Amino acid sequence: MSASSPSPHWRPLPSSSLVDAFYEDEEIEDVVALSGAEVPEWLQRLSIPMNWQLVGLPDVPDQLIARMAVCGPRGNGEWEATDTISVFGYTGWPVFYDVFHNADRTLRDLNATGIGVQVLPVPPIQWTAAVRSSGIAPIGDRSVWVQQSNYVAGSEQPHAGRLIVHSLFVDTACRDRLADDVTQLSDAVHQGFVAALLDEYRTG
Repeated sequence: MSASSPSPHWRPLPSSSLVDAFYEDEEIEDVVALSGAEVPEWLQRLSIPMNWQLVGLPDVPDQLIARMAVCGPRGNGEWEATDTISVFGYTGWPVFYDVFHNADRTLRDLNATGIGVQVLPVPPIQWTAAVRSSGIAPIGDRSVWVQQSNYVAGSEQPHAGRLIVHSLFVDTACRDRLADDVTQLSDAVHQGFVAALLDEYRTG
């Protein structure tokens, strides 16, 4: 996990198998990664725990990562933990079965063990869902605890649908020590997503 240039082992991980499913779904169109000013304001305002630092990301087209934070430098550009948020816009609405079925595909592709999947609570608003998966995966020569949360809000309006992929990678040896940080980072995205849904629903 390099702050300036993620190593090849980590580079593809912010992508989600759910994103791939969206690309393949004929009912969903215009799937594109969002970055910079296109990222929802509530995500841009999220704070990070003490001792974490934000990583400057290149402003290039098709940037898959909207935000990256790291903690615990190990030397050689590697870190004890990495937090990434990716945001995608699209037109349409996914089926919940597809969201749930693909929630742990990334972990399975990583040959993770102890995989668990849970549905997170969201307001009863049409075409919305939140599903979180976690497990322990061998990445490079390290054992890494991986958590990936997919937040979905479909829309009939052109390019108004949103998929937020929040991924956490923590060296398993550091997991207990960073447990509070993981909870803080996870809750911030989940609560922000729910609050944004409710606000949009109220304002119509």
